Amino acid sequence: MKAFCLTVTIFFFTPAIFCCNSHPHVDAGLPSFPAGFYEDDPLPDKTVYLTFDDGPSEWTEKILDILKKEDVKATFFISGDWAPHSTRVNNDFKRYKTSLIRMIKDGHALGNHTVDHKDLAHLTPEKIAREFDENQEMLDRELGKDSVKLTLIRPPFGSPWFDKYPEASKIMVGDVVKKRGVVIMWSRHFDSGDSKNWVRGDWYKEAPGVNIDSAEFTKRMHWIYKRVISRADGKGIVILFHDTHLTTMEILPSIIEKLKSSGYKFATAEELVRWKFNKGSAEVIRQAM
Repeated sequence: MKAFCLTVTIFFFTPAIFCCNSHPHVDAGLPSFPAGFYEDDPLPDKTVYLTFDDGPSEWTEKILDILKKEDVKATFFISGDWAPHSTRVNNDFKRYKTSLIRMIKDGHALGNHTVDHKDLAHLTPEKIAREFDENQEMLDRELGKDSVKLTLIRPPFGSPWFDKYPEASKIMVGDVVKKRGVVIMWSRHFDSGDSKNWVRGDWYKEAPGVNIDSAEFTKRMHWIYKRVISRADGKGIVILFHDTHLTTMEILPSIIEKLKSSGYKFATAEELVRWKFNKGSAEVIRQAM
């Protein structure tokens, strides 16, 4: 892993005082917004929640190494089988079982990112339920006694709450989701962009010919770093990463180092839920049933 240094000027502002009542959908649990965190909701100042979607993958273990070295806890929204065949025997939970168990033992939080990574707004309620339930069942089957209940949820693509879907779609998806988990989106402007505009070698597994010292690879790391760091103004943030990209793995130490030097502390999405609701995600779900 190569060292990467970049100086970015950060302007800090006096954080505004937020009141949770200004976001009634979060606390009141409106039908179109089940309990959770949405992009403009308040967070504790100087707190960063690193979240990783779509894994586990070949890069996950090395990302876990970085987090352990930096003494940082994160949240992994896992998806079991992106491209299913006639059976799900060779799924990612089986392939990367060791990484999943390590996530749990290292104190990271795990969340449900569906089994197939489909846009929930285009599915029936029954199929939406299966996306989450089968993902949990697969985790239980592959990890056995080491499995955990996935009570945090991030819908693929953030749909239907990220895009301008009709209220009816949000209500339909929300009715299924609220019985299974607490929704965790990401802060506005804190999509790291690591799932966009890939460069050679920036995919799910190692491949011959990858040159992390190439100009295009370095440029892309620079771009991801700047997107995150230039907007970190002292308020709490939930950052969207993907543990399926090599550029993310390579630039992560520099991002963590800069956030630490700017006074940020790190926490998991489960800790976010406890801060917001004064209870854990499992209890929030029980009350929504």
